[in-house]
Amino acid sequence: MKHALLLFALIALQACDFSKRIDTAAAVKEMKARQVKRVLPQDIVNQVDTWGQEIQAKGAMKLDSATKALQITVRVGAPASLKASFKDAKMVEIMDALDYSLGQKQDIPPSIQKNTAGDSLYYFYPSEAGKITVLGFAKNIVIQNMDRPLIK
Repeated sequence: MKHALLLFALIALQACDFSKRIDTAAAVKEMKARQVKRVLPQDIVNQVDTWGQEIQAKGAMKLDSATKALQITVRVGAPASLKASFKDAKMVEIMDALDYSLGQKQDIPPSIQKNTAGDSLYYFYPSEAGKITVLGFAKNIVIQNMDRPLIK
């Protein structure tokens, strides 16, 4: 009986092929890299706000490089003239509101607005007297260019 058990153990050990052993640390790292990440709407808005503030602070230097890298659309002008460049009803209403605010000499803080479809975000800030700068961000491009640690 002992010989049969010993023979069975030897056959079982010989069947194990230790030469094809997987590096578990590398496998775990690769699985995490391929894991589907979740991006919350607030994360996207926060990222657009961060980029918008950077562009606003650095001005034209940052604007040129950011428009190419992040595929941002830029519109600058009086809200009444910018209104014609938007086809979205919500954006037209926002331009009307900005035009009214400028006419009333109100202070206009930077803000972020979504279009009706929700596929684009717009960062608005006053640039010169009577002019507004509008930075348009496509949501899918924002997600692709977000910092990876921010993605949960």
